[in-house]
Amino acid sequence: MNSALTDPTDSSASTVYDLKLNEDKEDTVPELARPQLPHMTSVKRFTSRAASLNLARLPSAAEPLGIPPPDLEKAALSSSDKVPISQARKWGLLAIFSLAMFIDIWMYSAFFIFTDVISVDLGIPFSQQAWVITSYSVTFAAFLLFWGRVSDLYSAKPVFTWGFTALGVLSLIISFLPDMHSFFVLRAIAGIAGSALIPSSYRLITEVFEEHELGRAFTLFGISGALANVTGVIIAGVIDLIPLHGQGASWRWFFRLVAIIIIPFASIAMFSIPAHKGSDAETDIPKWKRLDLVGSLLMLGATILLVLGLTLGAAQGFTKASFLAPFLISLVLLFPGFFIWEAYIPEEMALLPPSFWRIPNTMLLIAFALQIYGWWGVNFLAHVETYMKIHHESGILAAVRVLPQGIAAFTTLLLLTFVPKLVSRPRWTVIIGMLLAIVGYVLFVQDRMFVGADYWKWVFTGSIIGSAGMAACFTATNVALMTSVSPSVAGVAGALLQVSFQIGSSVSFGAQAGLLTVYEGGLANYRNIHASFYFELACMAIALLAFIVFYRQPKASGAVVVAAH
Repeated sequence: MNSALTDPTDSSASTVYDLKLNEDKEDTVPELARPQLPHMTSVKRFTSRAASLNLARLPSAAEPLGIPPPDLEKAALSSSDKVPISQARKWGLLAIFSLAMFIDIWMYSAFFIFTDVISVDLGIPFSQQAWVITSYSVTFAAFLLFWGRVSDLYSAKPVFTWGFTALGVLSLIISFLPDMHSFFVLRAIAGIAGSALIPSSYRLITEVFEEHELGRAFTLFGISGALANVTGVIIAGVIDLIPLHGQGASWRWFFRLVAIIIIPFASIAMFSIPAHKGSDAETDIPKWKRLDLVGSLLMLGATILLVLGLTLGAAQGFTKASFLAPFLISLVLLFPGFFIWEAYIPEEMALLPPSFWRIPNTMLLIAFALQIYGWWGVNFLAHVETYMKIHHESGILAAVRVLPQGIAAFTTLLLLTFVPKLVSRPRWTVIIGMLLAIVGYVLFVQDRMFVGADYWKWVFTGSIIGSAGMAACFTATNVALMTSVSPSVAGVAGALLQVSFQIGSSVSFGAQAGLLTVYEGGLANYRNIHASFYFELACMAIALLAFIVFYRQPKASGAVVVAAH
């Protein structure tokens, strides 16, 4: 029997949208009215009477960012287009998507350990050693938006499966390369393949999961990123114990391990991911024209030149033309040119149409994301390099010293998975998380020795507190953005978020490279390391202040309570 109850005295009623469901949509009510909606904003309380009747107020999936109520209705109607699959298959696919995120970050974080080993093995001079990491990250960041657009317009399945397969095959080939030039070229191509995985994963998650499952799915997806940051260093440290050289060198076995992991799961993905067509807009414009190749090329060039400039500036100096030319071309010409072009062309043809930025809080969340990866990257690089180069510790011991950061992040993300209200309305989660992240760096700058008692007093404590806080910020930002946009642009939205993470990380590394030379001694002088930490502290303070000032909590509107069948 259907029943409905509205309680005018219940203050929580004002927090829920009034959705008008007509008779022909009546069969969707039970799915939407389930009380276990992990990513949506829940009512403040269930009355005992409502609980006894199995009632639930109907929240909006986009409510945390103030999206109008019709967005949820549209999302509910789009669920009829989804291929029905079992829960076991859904979560199995999420495990594969998370593995792709894992591998992507391993291809970056593991090289904090392997850079010196690769440089010696392939004869890479000191001035070019930054390219061991950057050759992958520059193409990874540059192609994210393009693959996101392809995933949204066509189908995310081939983008993911063939990108995953290509990354596995390229990793195997890289493991046998004999010189630095072929290594850099193949690493760059691998970055293109790796960049296909993230936006297609975001798109596929929105296709596979129902609206009420997305919050938990994206939170679990985020866990893989946090774990990969540290486990990449741990795995690299373990493999670095291999005492062989030449074709048996440790870094070569890392690439072979990656290939062994990827290829079987890429094959499974080809057969287990349901086929789903891309977005069909109400327009006669062919999809290839809606790829916005001009906008894609502008963003591609801007991202490559920005990262290139920062890398060359760190290696050769920030007053040299090798830094100034690409950096200024990127910031003064290409990035502004991209946004002017996007505003000029028809909305349905734009890679990032102006309407995307009108989604409440979207611009703020993208800007806020700039400093998230830098928190881990800057302190990882400084600490790991100091342990290995200054204190002559093994790679595995250096990795174990930063392991507490991964454990703290993992624990935080598990908590957020089981208490989804903490990320469904991100204001206080982000503010508290960022304050904890700042405390972590405040503790880091008290350390002068980095080992012994100083490690446990400052580094260990700061790692636990700060990493937990930044993991909360990462997840809240991720879930808030992805649950606010339409599934038709989920690939581009996820890609843009990753571009922000990558560009922010590159800026942080570039600044750190310059600040490590402020005083004589480089890494051996703790004041240089502290200078790079102070830069991160300033960035976090600015980001926190901007979030507090500009974040807008959605206003409450009418209420409705819908009874479950």
